[in-house]
Amino acid sequence: MAAGGSTAAAKFFRGIGLISDKRSILMLVVSWTLNLFWLGLNYFWRFASVEVLLAIPILLLLYALLALVGYVYWGVREVQEEEAPYANVMVGVIVAVTLLYFNFNLLQFVLQAIQ
Repeated sequence: MAAGGSTAAAKFFRGIGLISDKRSILMLVVSWTLNLFWLGLNYFWRFASVEVLLAIPILLLLYALLALVGYVYWGVREVQEEEAPYANVMVGVIVAVTLLYFNFNLLQFVLQAIQ
């Protein structure tokens, strides 16, 4: 922890105007993009075995499912406790469902490419 009671990352995100809801959605999209880039690098240059190439989209699919459950749980909890608008829950669910869709299509693509 920094002397001010928050980490450097928290200060950075606060400095660029990202509140916690927007920051979590941004980090979800950034994480998925980096994982997709890593999969592409491994697939096209054959740095990894077939098992690893298959495991990455499966892990991404599980990650998207976990994100969906997390956004629904924490969003509904925030609505109940703090009377926050349901729009925050809907935005998180839309992003998580979109990532779930992309990950499913990515898994199908990798399965077709392996065969």
